Order: sequence, then structure tokens, then C-alpha cells
Amino acid sequence: MLKAQRDSVISGLSGDDRQNLRRIVVAIKEARGGSPDLANDGGRITARELLAGWHEELPGEVRTALEAILVRDETGPKVGELAPNFFLKRLGSEDRVALSDFQGHRPVALAFGSYT
Repeated sequence: MLKAQRDSVISGLSGDDRQNLRRIVVAIKEARGGSPDLANDGGRITARELLAGWHEELPGEVRTALEAILVRDETGPKVGELAPNFFLKRLGSEDRVALSDFQGHRPVALAFGSYT
């Protein structure tokens, strides 16, 4: 599910359903020790496992929104996994730098945005 689709599902929830979704996400975070990531990291119980017992009792719209959040959190690198290597052009230069150039040297923070 694309981000725009997920955002559409979540923004289409009624006020009560949105509050129910928030309560469920908070309960999952608390059950997982405060982790904001709902996917499995380091062998801890996953959000899917936590939801398995009462997933069918949730209203359809809340289930759909939760599924969208779970899919988002299950994609991408997991805790402890290496990020995929990529190259970027340095500002004001034709030189390129690889993410792997920084491995073992210092932390790297990436910020993506649009300047158009």
C-alpha cells in the first residue's frame, strides 16, 4: 500500500474510529515496551501477534487502517540490519559519496524533502 493510500484510509476514519485506532496503537506500543515500530525487531512479539486474538472484533475501517500501518512498519530495514548502500552527489560539486563510506566512522542522518 502506498503512503497516499494509507493516508487516505486513515484520514477517512470517523472521529470514533480514529480514537480507537490511536488507543490500539498506544496499547501495542506499551505491550512492546514503548517501541514506536509495530514490526518485529530483535525477536520481540509483533503487532500482528498481539492483534491476532481480537483483530476480527474491530470495525472494518479500523482493521484496514491497522493493516496499512502494519504493512508500512514491516517494510524497510529491521533493527540491526544494514541500510542499503546508495550514492548521492555532494552539494556544489560533481563528486559522489556512498553511504557505505561512513560505515564504522560516524552516525549518518538523512533528511529528504522537495525543493520544487
